[in-house]
Amino acid sequence: MVKDTEFYDVLGISPEATPSEIKKAYRKMAMLTHPDKHPDDPEAQAKFQAVGEAYQVLNDPALRKQYDEFGKDNAVPQQGFEDAEEYFTAIFGGDGFKDWIGDFSLFKELNEATDMMSEDATTDATAAATTSEAGMVKHDGKTDAKDKSGKMTKEQREKLWEMEKKRREEVAKQVEELARKLKEKLLQYNLAVKGGHLDDFNRKLDQEVEELKLESFGLELLYLIARVYKTKANNYLMAKKTFGFSKIFTSTRDNARTVKSAYNLLSTGMEAQKAMEQMSKVDEDQLDQYERAKFENEMAGKALGVMWAMNKFELERKLKDVCNTVLSDKSVSSSERRERAKGLLFIASRFASAKRSPEEAEEAKVFEEFILGEKQKHGSKP
Repeated sequence: MVKDTEFYDVLGISPEATPSEIKKAYRKMAMLTHPDKHPDDPEAQAKFQAVGEAYQVLNDPALRKQYDEFGKDNAVPQQGFEDAEEYFTAIFGGDGFKDWIGDFSLFKELNEATDMMSEDATTDATAAATTSEAGMVKHDGKTDAKDKSGKMTKEQREKLWEMEKKRREEVAKQVEELARKLKEKLLQYNLAVKGGHLDDFNRKLDQEVEELKLESFGLELLYLIARVYKTKANNYLMAKKTFGFSKIFTSTRDNARTVKSAYNLLSTGMEAQKAMEQMSKVDEDQLDQYERAKFENEMAGKALGVMWAMNKFELERKLKDVCNTVLSDKSVSSSERRERAKGLLFIASRFASAKRSPEEAEEAKVFEEFILGEKQKHGSKP
C-alpha cells in the first residue's frame, strides 16, 4: 500500500508498475502533453512539467521508495527537479547506454562552441554600441574585420582548437573506461561459458537489451554496437587464422566503410543546410501561433538530424577504438583475447536480434519523429 498515488496517476500506471512500464508510460504521456502540441493551452507547460517530475521520481528506485512510503513532499531530488523539456530532449541514447557508449562529447562541444560564438557576438555588439555612443571610431572609421566578413577572429579559432583538444582528451578517457567495462563483461561471459551457466548470463543480457531498446533511438544504437563488435571480432579471429595477412583486406574494407559513413554525414549536412536556407526566407512574423510552432519544430528537427548523424559517426569510431583496446591487450594471453572476440560476437548477436513489439515500435516512431521533426530511418541490422 502506497501513501500517495498522484505520480502514478499522472503517468496512468499502477503502483505495481515495473521500470519498463514506467518508461513506456512516460514516453506516451510526454508526447500527449508536450506544449508544442497544445499551443492554445495556457496550462500545457504545467501539465508537461508534472509528467516530467513524476517520471524523475518513479524512475529513481530510492526516490520511488521514499515516495511510496512518505508521499511526494519527501521524494524531491537532492538537486531539485530538472526542467521537463531537458528530460524530454535527452534523445541520444539515454543513461541506459552509458556503460556501452559513454557520452557524446561532440554534442557537448558543439553546444559550447555555439555558446562561445554567441557570447563573443554579444560582446562585440555591446563594445561597438559603447564606442559609437562615446563618439569614438576604431581603425580609421572601419569596423572590426569580423563584423563585416563574419570570419572568426584569431582568439575564436584558438578557443575552438582548445575545445577540440579537450574533446579528444575526453574521448580518449572514455575509450579507456569503456574498454575496462567491456573487459569485465567479457570476463563474465567467459566465466559463464567455463562454468556451464551461460543461460544465466544470456538471461541478464537479454533483460538489459529489453531495457535498452526502449531508450530513444535505442534500437538503432543496439544495431550500431552489434555491427562494430561483430566486424572487429571477426577481423581479429580471421587475422589469427591467416597469421595477420587478412588485416590488409579487412583494414581496406573498414576504411571504405568509414569513407561511406563520412560521405553520408556530409550529404546529411548539405541537405540540412539547403533546408535551413529555404527556411531562413520565411517571415516568422507572418505566421500564426500554430504555424510558428510547426516552423520552429522543423528548424530544430533539421539541426538535430545533423547532430544525430554526427554523433553516430563519432560513436562508431569510438567503439572501434574500444574494441581495438580490448583485443590488442598484451597483458593477457592470445587465447584469452580470442575468447574475448568470441564474447563480442555473442553480445553482438543478442543486440542484433533486438526487436520492438508493434506497440513499442509505434511509440518510438512517433517520439523520435517528433524530436527530429522529420521521418527518422532506423539503422539496418548488421
